[in-house]
Amino acid sequence: MHFRSFSGHFGRSVAFTSLLLGTVSVACSDAGNVQTGNTPAAAGAAGAVGTAGTGPGVAGTTGAAGTTGRAGTSGTAGTTGAAGTAGATGGGGMAGTTGTAGTSGAAASAGVAGVAGSAGTGGSTNMPGAVTSKGCGMPLSATQTPGTFVKYTETITASALVTAKWQPRDYWVWVPPNYNPAHAYPTVFVGPGCGGTGDKSIPIQNASGNDAIVVGLDYSSAATGRDCFMTEAFPDPEVNYVEETAGHVGDAFCVDKSRLFIEGFSSGSWIAYLEGCVDGGGGLFKGIGTATGNWQGSLPDTACKGPVAYMGAHDSGDPQSYNSYPGGRDHVLKLNGCTSPVVTTPYDPGPMVKAPAGKTISCVQYMGCKAPTVFCTTTGEGHSDQVDSGLSTFGYWKFWMSLP
Repeated sequence: MHFRSFSGHFGRSVAFTSLLLGTVSVACSDAGNVQTGNTPAAAGAAGAVGTAGTGPGVAGTTGAAGTTGRAGTSGTAGTTGAAGTAGATGGGGMAGTTGTAGTSGAAASAGVAGVAGSAGTGGSTNMPGAVTSKGCGMPLSATQTPGTFVKYTETITASALVTAKWQPRDYWVWVPPNYNPAHAYPTVFVGPGCGGTGDKSIPIQNASGNDAIVVGLDYSSAATGRDCFMTEAFPDPEVNYVEETAGHVGDAFCVDKSRLFIEGFSSGSWIAYLEGCVDGGGGLFKGIGTATGNWQGSLPDTACKGPVAYMGAHDSGDPQSYNSYPGGRDHVLKLNGCTSPVVTTPYDPGPMVKAPAGKTISCVQYMGCKAPTVFCTTTGEGHSDQVDSGLSTFGYWKFWMSLP
């Protein structure tokens, strides 16, 4: 049984307020002057009384009235909302709507500014050449929490190859915290090593962040009889599992089908090599990444569709498989038609990839290949998923996102 999941998106608003003040002017009034009477004549013998002084002085004129304050002007229209955060290619998000214009201010008071448009959520601009899946436009269900791995169960189609024990399978899905169902996301499938699970394998989401969907693959110990994937025999029912899982994920989530990648650690690398061969070459997967694993001897070169972008890493001190590992790399060099004898140039895996103290990383890119081909040798890591240096996370993500 397969469960689908979806999510909404969020916005943010920015408000700007402008204040326009009306002006009121006030004139002052002048006080009037009062005249006094004449001083009486000095007393004399039978002198006449002096004439009374004239009446009061003329009153001062009334001060001019203050002018009426001007009416407030209309508020400034709100600015367009900020663009949403970038999608998989860093493309802009959906633009916020334009804020409503402020209404006219009352007399002598300022108009209210319009409210700014809200910002877009999760980028909605797809990468150039994106091929959208059926799940685009469908919201997440409540069971799929963004930023968290959620487990799903499916039943693989029965066939002569896929017997009953191979049919029940599990996988995990992680969608970005700001998942936008209108945006087609590059999607990375990750295979764990023996004893691991898809939700606790190489944490590629540390590098891809809001720009990818991650699908964790699980082996079936009931089918293989051990806690590992089974890639020793070909044809291989693991191929059916990966292909049908990719179909279910594309039906339930918004996936860019032109940018599917697969990587793995140890046993998970077997799956990455297997899928790079049978579903690469312009098929399901655009690129693969391997960390400490090998190409299974039963996988014939004739099963491969064609060149596939490849980045691999292995530690020279790995006690389990380093001596045989170059066989996997060499299969890819042949598959990708690289120059023979080989010609290499140093490759920079990016600023986020740094060898821990006492360890080293050396990467080269092979020349003359029909698809980009990079191989990194480390020291001091042992049988490692190459996570502590950032090689299998930030390094692989940088490599995949540089592909044309």
